[in-house]
Amino acid sequence: MHLFYAPEITPESIVYQLTEEESKHCVRVLRMKQGDALTLLNGRGLEANAVILEDHPKRCQLQITSSIQHERPSIELHLGLAPTKNMDRMEWFLEKATEIGLSKLTFLKCDHNERGQLKLDRLEKIAISAMKQSKRFFLPELEELVSFDDFVKSNPQGYIGHCYEAEKMPLSALKNRAVFLIGPEGDFSENEVKRALENGYQAVSLSDFRLRTETAALIAVMQLSLI
Repeated sequence: MHLFYAPEITPESIVYQLTEEESKHCVRVLRMKQGDALTLLNGRGLEANAVILEDHPKRCQLQITSSIQHERPSIELHLGLAPTKNMDRMEWFLEKATEIGLSKLTFLKCDHNERGQLKLDRLEKIAISAMKQSKRFFLPELEELVSFDDFVKSNPQGYIGHCYEAEKMPLSALKNRAVFLIGPEGDFSENEVKRALENGYQAVSLSDFRLRTETAALIAVMQLSLI
């Protein structure tokens, strides 16, 4: 069954019109016709079955026949991440993390950041595509750049991966799905690590080797997903 993103649908929806982009994909690319069945996801847990009423390539009209509201996981999988200069690497990470079950991604403004601005539109499209591909029912929440200090104060008691010599817990010892912090290519500053520890964060050893930001982030997400 083909999946389409329909953020506006609710359990009460009866008729729905796909966006122009989704209409084009449905009618032009997949060559779906009137009477064909498909599935809609709103990114907030709602899965709806529908049939095509009008196969217009710009405004495809659907009739919703049934729906089910899936429950959100009781504990979210939240990552605080300093973005890399090359956004292709962030897009790759977000695609894979969405497939694994990432709930929330907050971008961090750190002392050693290589990127000071973000455009979330492109990243949201990557996440939507990955959600549909993996048939996840919840779209990860993406947050704009937040200062490191503000973030650790608002989200205490988490984990932090860094490259400095220090006592660190092994990755396998993680027991709670707390927020996990991953720094930029130049790592967190020593002051940032100190402030995280002061706010209840525990240092975690992600590997015996030096990892790229997106690799470290994906390892963290995978480990948290297993808890």
